[in-house]
Amino acid sequence: MRKTTNTLFHIAKTRHWMLDPMSAAAALALYRDMVGAARLKAKYPIVQYDETEDNEEIADNSYYHFRLTHKDCPAIPQGNLISVVRLEGVMMRDGDLCQYGTRDVAQWLRQGEQDRRVLGSIVIVDSGGGAADSVRDLADAIQACSKPVLAYCDGYMCSAAYYAASYCNSILAHDRRNMVGCIGTMIELGGYPMKSVDEDGYVRLRIYADGSEEKNSDYEKALEGDVKPIRENLLNPLAEDFRNDVKANRPTATDDQLKGRTYFAQDVVGTLIDGIGTLDDAVAKTLELSNLNITKMQGFEALQALSTCHDLQMVDGHVTLDGEQLTEINTALANGQTEQALHENETQTITNQAEEICQLTQERDGLRGQLTERDNTISELRTQLAESNHDTDENHQATHNGNHAPTDEEDDGLSPMEYARKHEEMYHSN
Repeated sequence: MRKTTNTLFHIAKTRHWMLDPMSAAAALALYRDMVGAARLKAKYPIVQYDETEDNEEIADNSYYHFRLTHKDCPAIPQGNLISVVRLEGVMMRDGDLCQYGTRDVAQWLRQGEQDRRVLGSIVIVDSGGGAADSVRDLADAIQACSKPVLAYCDGYMCSAAYYAASYCNSILAHDRRNMVGCIGTMIELGGYPMKSVDEDGYVRLRIYADGSEEKNSDYEKALEGDVKPIRENLLNPLAEDFRNDVKANRPTATDDQLKGRTYFAQDVVGTLIDGIGTLDDAVAKTLELSNLNITKMQGFEALQALSTCHDLQMVDGHVTLDGEQLTEINTALANGQTEQALHENETQTITNQAEEICQLTQERDGLRGQLTERDNTISELRTQLAESNHDTDENHQATHNGNHAPTDEEDDGLSPMEYARKHEEMYHSN
């Protein structure tokens, strides 16, 4: 359950306001409505059905605290953020079910400061001011931020709201007719003098103990018409702190602008505010105030070919990636490893085939050499056989073992072997 405070109690007890008159009137009307609603609720309690002890309220603060990304504004580098918080309505230090307090806004600023993805924060202001004690927590949080904090007026930025905004690194307004200023302190009192009697004789008395003569003395004198003590002792010190702090935070503010008047934004550009523009202009100014070197990535064509990384920007030489980008990069790497493995398999197969072809070529060349040697041997044998046959013919013609030489008619056309066989048969027959 979100911790709540009693708004009615805080409004009732707060006497020191930094609030423009129109906001004060609206706040007073709202306060009266809240008081009436509280009385009605006390008389007729609201019965809650289907509620268990384990039920916890889910506070949806996305309207009051959100983050801008590259998709919202292309000037924001991918993977980085601009934290945005809203300061609206009558400023109170503590928040409750009705609205968030300045302590909540301060906590959101600290969260942005601690988030390494956040490059800066923007406070969207639409407030006429509020309780004097609502400023300090927010001002301290702004001053504690090392990242730039920009105030963006979107309606009213008056009194306590301007007081807090003056601590920001820069102030922009959304529209030329936005209301800015009302630098001063006021108090609104109501009641009866310390001793009074109504027309019907009803007596009202406030009695202080001995030694407590100065207790509420300024308040009592104010009710009697002497406002000097409460002005000098309470309002003037608060107003002096207000003016001095604004002057220190905004040296361009003129003395006339510190007297409580409210201005159109167009009339205080260069003094109470720095310019007028859109929320995108506010983002661009916040990035500028960050003093970061934001550049386009170059020389990473393979990475930038991915759909989520096509316009990556480097922040001081570094790139921040979000979950969607990391997922796509991981998928691409996995696919690349698969393709590489397939390529390596294909390369190895080609290498093995080339080695086999080389081996077969060598074997083929060896067989061709052997075949050539065989052909040469056969050719030599044929040559030798031919020569041997020629020598045999000559010998048979010269000597025929005592037989007469054959006549041309008898031996014509016979080979030497047939000739020898014939005469051998003749010899045996004789």
